[in-house]
Amino acid sequence: MQPLKRFVSSLADASPAFSVDRSAEDDRSASSEGWLSPATSMGGRLWGLLLVVAFCSWTASAPALAQQQYTVELRNGLRLGPGQVTAVASISTNSFQAGSPAGEVQGMPIQRLDNGVTATYYNGSPMNVLAARESTIASFEEIVFPSSMEVATTGVAPAILGVLGVSEFSKYGRREYKLMTTRGPVSLTQGITLLSPVFAKVEVLRSDATQFAWDQRRTTSSIPAQTLREILMQVLDMSSSGDWLRMVRFYMQAERYVEARDVMEEAIRKFPLELKDSRNLLTQLEQLLSQQKFNEIKLRRQAGQHKVAGHLLSIFPKDTLPLETQVKLADELQTLQAQIRVVSEATVALQEKVAELPEVERTFLAPTVTELLEEVNLESAARLADFQRLRFDPDLPPENIVALALGGWLLGPGEGLDNLAVVKSLIRVRELVREYLNGSSPARREEILRQLQSEEGAQPQFLDKILEVMKPPQSPPQVKDGDPEGMYRLSVPRPGGDPVQYVVQLPPEYDPNRKYPCVLAMTGRGMSPEFELDWWCGQQVDWQDTQVRFGQATRHGVIVVSPDWMLDRQTEYEYSEGEHDRMLACLRDAFRKFSIDTDRVFVSGHYDGATAAWDLALSHPDLWAGAIMISPGADKYIVQYSENIKASRRLKDQIPVATYIVYGDSDGTRAGSQLGTVGTRYLSSPLYDSMVVEYRGCGRETFSSELPKISEWMVLSSHRRLRTPQVIDVTTMRSGDRFFYWLEAPQIIPTATGNAYQFDPSAKAGFEARLLAPTMNGIVVSKIPSPGNSTIVWLTPDMVDFSRTITINVQGDSSRLELSPSISVMLEDVRQRGDRMHVFWQRVAL
Repeated sequence: MQPLKRFVSSLADASPAFSVDRSAEDDRSASSEGWLSPATSMGGRLWGLLLVVAFCSWTASAPALAQQQYTVELRNGLRLGPGQVTAVASISTNSFQAGSPAGEVQGMPIQRLDNGVTATYYNGSPMNVLAARESTIASFEEIVFPSSMEVATTGVAPAILGVLGVSEFSKYGRREYKLMTTRGPVSLTQGITLLSPVFAKVEVLRSDATQFAWDQRRTTSSIPAQTLREILMQVLDMSSSGDWLRMVRFYMQAERYVEARDVMEEAIRKFPLELKDSRNLLTQLEQLLSQQKFNEIKLRRQAGQHKVAGHLLSIFPKDTLPLETQVKLADELQTLQAQIRVVSEATVALQEKVAELPEVERTFLAPTVTELLEEVNLESAARLADFQRLRFDPDLPPENIVALALGGWLLGPGEGLDNLAVVKSLIRVRELVREYLNGSSPARREEILRQLQSEEGAQPQFLDKILEVMKPPQSPPQVKDGDPEGMYRLSVPRPGGDPVQYVVQLPPEYDPNRKYPCVLAMTGRGMSPEFELDWWCGQQVDWQDTQVRFGQATRHGVIVVSPDWMLDRQTEYEYSEGEHDRMLACLRDAFRKFSIDTDRVFVSGHYDGATAAWDLALSHPDLWAGAIMISPGADKYIVQYSENIKASRRLKDQIPVATYIVYGDSDGTRAGSQLGTVGTRYLSSPLYDSMVVEYRGCGRETFSSELPKISEWMVLSSHRRLRTPQVIDVTTMRSGDRFFYWLEAPQIIPTATGNAYQFDPSAKAGFEARLLAPTMNGIVVSKIPSPGNSTIVWLTPDMVDFSRTITINVQGDSSRLELSPSISVMLEDVRQRGDRMHVFWQRVAL
């Protein structure tokens, strides 16, 4: 099979010509900027680059150097810590004020875990905290600097509005820092006073210039690798073998095993006699490094990046591995080879069965068979499960076996369709559906609907599966010269306005037959959409005559979409429907062009973009698996819409949208925001899935050091879109916020809508509705804020049984309806919303 042969042969070409330098300020640590330098070994270059990105996944959640440490497991599956845990009543402007020991104070529902760099807030009720265990991690290396004797101890640090400039650390751990504060511009000298594998404690040093007491924490991973080594060699006694071992332990505890090994080898060369009994450390380091590499391979395979995973397996350093690890490596390679062999054999068998069909059938099926043979891979081969199971049955004629293969390719696994006539109809239906969704005229769409009426394959249950399995109906443009592989620049027209520009970054080995999680990322004022691609996916890297990225979204196989949503005249987010339209238009356009898992779409942003993301999440909770806000503001609708992402007391596990909020405790913009009020509201109740992370001593920053933990949070199985809630109870205050899940108001009554510029918190109304038990087969709408209680209900087979009478009660007015699924409603719904995974089968207007 040609694609699989190309895959196998391409494994040797999958590594970039770079190695790693772990350099980065905090806001570069999760991208690739500053990490790359020329090297000699291709395998080593790729491993170095991948492991430094993987390494950052650990640093943001390592333990503080405190006396009693806990690890906490939350019900959403996330593990926090180790760190000190205390109970607090609210999010304070000073996150490190004295708290009370967890579990000892009544009326303090929020817990705070301090790991030395951040304070992570979460709801502390037994419903949310599954376990809290004392940490068994040994004490970390803790290096105290001479500059700790020069720390400024007087004066109060001002609120920080922004960073004007910052120098790199010198080998003495000092740097110059320029800030814009509430007192105006400030210049000062900072010095590292304590360094651990987790964080650097950076404080203001006494000088003739402006000075004040300011304890800032930076992740150790944010210090450039060469600079960190120079700092360690300056502060430690390099004439002592003990301090060399201390440096090795430092790197080991930071899980930087390559550097630990290099330092250990150098130490043994310098002190061969003193360290002869420590040589076994090298074996330990090789084993730890091997496990780190295996974890990266596993992650890449889960992300659908089989070429990368296969190549990493093929270049794995086998000679220095212990026997157990060699066996593990061999098993991984054999598993991959076996999967390739099974798929290859299946495709050969399919070609043999197709050859047995009459010529007229072969001619008709040829395009679909060719598509399958060219596009099937280790992921999409699951669609051939029925064919694989039954292709050896001697009683099945060739046409039935071919039907099983093509039916699975068109509908997905488990359908067991062996009727070739129906499969041929499905092929015609899929082409008509693609044309319907691909910008055809209204007249042509009507003609397509008439054609579909005569197709057996156009039954709603088939159409629903075709829509979900098919590739995106529209094709993206070509990648522009100079852009990284998989990056696209697009625009979407808007009625009565200029087109909205947006950019997209696809993950490596993007396959339109696979569904990918997605982030809709909004930039702040003064930032370009490309900033969000860099933040999530890593900086652009030159490699083999092209450009690629090696960031967290790249590793995890996430599509990032970033709109240019702000108008030229704007200076801040305006909470307007026009802004929502521009953002969502880009997302829906991306749905039509890229294979996005619409159950795993996260909305995110920085600064004003974070405020916009927050508002968008609350206004349209039916779209999102979660919302991630970095240094946001909170006002107006964000304050009033909290109930929209809260579970009902009757269905506590149906939490609409999870939230992840990050900011610095010295962020001066918080003074004019209600972020603390809203965050405290979320954290005080287990009916929210919310987490707030506060960085110590930091102002308004982009916090890319938090990205590894955010990525871990995103992959949790609990963070999926809530498709069909049994209960809807939401608030609206804007005319555009009128569609929630399966309930729509054609219009919102004027008294419930206000003006974002003259905001009236009392102008609000609500939607309340619920699905009845299956035996009752109906829906009750108890509140709808529309003139005359006019209501639109969108139905799916998950909600009602179309074979029985359906009862819909709107504020006491009951209707008994005999309804059938409509392919017209299904196709128009997908054409408008772009969501092919959750299609409505019928629409009822009352």
